[in-house]
Amino acid sequence: MKTYNFNKNDNLIYKIWILNKYFYSNINKNKKPYYLLLPPPNITGDLHIGHILNYTILDIYARIKRMKGYNVCWIPGTDHASIATEIKIRQILKNKNINNISYKKFKLICLNWSKKYNAIIKDQLKKIGCSCDWGKFQFTMGNNHVKSVKKVFIKLYKKGLIYKSKRIVNWDVKARTTISDEEITYKKKYNYLYYIKYFTLDKKEYIIIATTRPETIFGDSAICVNPNDIRYKSFINKKVIVPIIGRVIPIIKDKLVNMNIGTGCIKITPAHSEKDFNIYKKHKNEIKIINIFNDDGTLNKISNIYKNIDRLLLRKIIIKKLKKLGYLIKVKKKKSYIAYSDRTNTIIEKKISLQWYLNMEIFKFKALKLIKRINILPKKKYKILLYKWINILKDWNISRQLVWGHRIPIYYYKKLIIPAISLKKAIKILKVKFKILNINKSKIKKDKNVLDTWFSSWILPISALNGINKNNNKNFNYYYPINLLITGYDILFFWVLRMIMFSSYYINKIPFKEIYFTGIIRDKNKKKLSKSLGNYKNIYYLLNKYGADVLRVSILDNNHIYDFVIDENKYISSRNFINKVWNSYIFIKKINKKKITNIEYKKSFIIIKWFNNILNFYLKKINLLLKKKEIYYSFITIKKLFKKEFCSKFLEFIKNVNINIIGKKKILNIYKIILKILHPYIPYITEYIWIKLNNKSNITISTWPKINKVNNNKKIYDTFKLILFIKKIKLKNNNISIYINKNYKIKFIKYIYINLLYNLSNIKYIYFFSKLNNINKEYKLFIYKEYNFYIFNKDLLDKIDKNKINNKIKFYNKYLLNIKNKLKNKKFLDNAPKNIIELEIKKKKDIEKKILIYKKKIFN
Repeated sequence: MKTYNFNKNDNLIYKIWILNKYFYSNINKNKKPYYLLLPPPNITGDLHIGHILNYTILDIYARIKRMKGYNVCWIPGTDHASIATEIKIRQILKNKNINNISYKKFKLICLNWSKKYNAIIKDQLKKIGCSCDWGKFQFTMGNNHVKSVKKVFIKLYKKGLIYKSKRIVNWDVKARTTISDEEITYKKKYNYLYYIKYFTLDKKEYIIIATTRPETIFGDSAICVNPNDIRYKSFINKKVIVPIIGRVIPIIKDKLVNMNIGTGCIKITPAHSEKDFNIYKKHKNEIKIINIFNDDGTLNKISNIYKNIDRLLLRKIIIKKLKKLGYLIKVKKKKSYIAYSDRTNTIIEKKISLQWYLNMEIFKFKALKLIKRINILPKKKYKILLYKWINILKDWNISRQLVWGHRIPIYYYKKLIIPAISLKKAIKILKVKFKILNINKSKIKKDKNVLDTWFSSWILPISALNGINKNNNKNFNYYYPINLLITGYDILFFWVLRMIMFSSYYINKIPFKEIYFTGIIRDKNKKKLSKSLGNYKNIYYLLNKYGADVLRVSILDNNHIYDFVIDENKYISSRNFINKVWNSYIFIKKINKKKITNIEYKKSFIIIKWFNNILNFYLKKINLLLKKKEIYYSFITIKKLFKKEFCSKFLEFIKNVNINIIGKKKILNIYKIILKILHPYIPYITEYIWIKLNNKSNITISTWPKINKVNNNKKIYDTFKLILFIKKIKLKNNNISIYINKNYKIKFIKYIYINLLYNLSNIKYIYFFSKLNNINKEYKLFIYKEYNFYIFNKDLLDKIDKNKINNKIKFYNKYLLNIKNKLKNKKFLDNAPKNIIELEIKKKKDIEKKILIYKKKIFN
């Protein structure tokens, strides 16, 4: 078999892991717990490569910790994603011309959808090698979680932290629900400012209003000016007529009006502007609230003949009419930021609505006390952001106007409000607490709203261990808190901050010890991979074409603390790496055991001894990088160990010596250590090779390699350094003779294994000469350490392409200039993190060294 057959082997290997319950975790007081939580993907469709980034890194730590003897409990799960899922399903029904559907039937469709995509996502997670405990799978609409959410809501409601209030909200006209400020994207677009006349009652004077939303005149309740604006002193307390509709409204004064924006006066539509609503609260006796929009963004009956016309279409109609009637003075084109819903990519409308809110003050206070205990990686700026966001948090609008989701556990009976987890409990409360015996069940109404998805997911670290339904249960006490959470920085506010606040308040504990933020994988247009945009390749397509190990390498081969792009070239490059792993197995398998002399055994023993030192050096470095959560650099170091040290050096040396039984065992031991180090990163191929090597147990439960004492044998070290030095020399033939001054003979022989040097380098013979004048221009001088040695010119390649060298020097000089300019840039030096500046300085030094090497090229 020339290449590893992932399509045939990966599924079989995962079945072995599952049958042996390697990922199952139960309380074991003899082992340290290691609790991980999978950031739950939405059930809106397949996973994409962006999900695989977080899950691969989590799997690396799960596997390493398992190999180090920890009791790893990695809980997987999915999120019901209220808005995103409902939008997707409604769109599918619309495409099938199904518009009118009952609440019960729609909820059933959602449940069936969730079953389908839960199965798909589970399968995809398994195929990429996630070593999760599948018996602990959590779905945010699962029975256990539903009970937990209801219990939390009721507890917070009873403490007076949850309340209902009428406020201006962000309204998504396509999803027909309110959304949070964080679910909005502001796009810079051309807009128009319309200057409109509002005449006084006697029609002798008019005041000019500049507005970007002329369609909202149906909601106008007043005109407002700044009391200090001398232009409008005579207008205060007068009344004007709203154009087209003829409504009479007052001119009021308030310091909230900015005299320098527009015409310095504004029309007040308190039902559709937060600023206007704040003015309304101060002038309730003078202003009315007039809601003009239906939930779908069309005009309601207030607009009379314009009823059910979409607000954006109505804008064009109103502008034409204002122009025709002489109310429109001018139109000014301007660039402004327009609010769009992240969920549906539609323009947001501001609308007054009665919603449920959570008072955030106590949560902010508790989180600020405990957040310092959490280690946040890899950038300090995320911790600063968390502190900043905590301090500016407003009360959280937790209700959504949807079918799919956690129904708010509030029941209404006449004028009574009853918090209860079920109708049965609500009836019991009515009987016991309110002493109502003759209850008309049909009159009990449940709140129609559902909870914001993030309200259900902020309890996950606790609820996943059933810590809400059963306080201080054994599992919770043993595993909690999460040891390491890995997620994208894009949900830092949505999820991470909220988990910290909830856990801090609810149990006075942090939800996780460490959190590692990754960058985001983007498409070639630098857009975030998204199910709604569909700008990604199906995971099944990638798995079937390349296999899980290739996908994992493609991700790990990028510095993922920053945003990055993955294209086809990356997958091909990663496949080449996996093929190299497979070829190493083919080579090891073919090593023949022979009866060999003591000298030959000594050669193989020295090679093994030399490589063990290298292996220990790398293992020490890898362990340190993993401890510091330098995941990218740990993988780069492992790749270097495998490709450069193990394959290009060790295996090449092994080819040139005979191996006996003891030697083969020692080589196999080294290979097994290499496989163990590679396993958490590429689990499938390493497990398959491990099985093929006739090991009694699987690699996934093997122990992580220990660092052995390094043997600093100078003779071995110098020999291999010289061998590698000579092997770099470009030769006409495979063998050369070297000439060394006799003065160095004793010292040279003392520190160099001559036989090994002959075997492993390109040396045919070593001559020791007595006088320097024996060496003439026919020989080329090389300096290694303190030794001067010479090679006959005819053994060397005649020429090196000078143009190629010069082109490389030009390329590196250009690159060096860019780095120097960056390091001179004050803005970069002031704003860039310290580690980025240090990285640029290191790059500068490395490139300068390369330029020097090319300039001093030995054959130049």
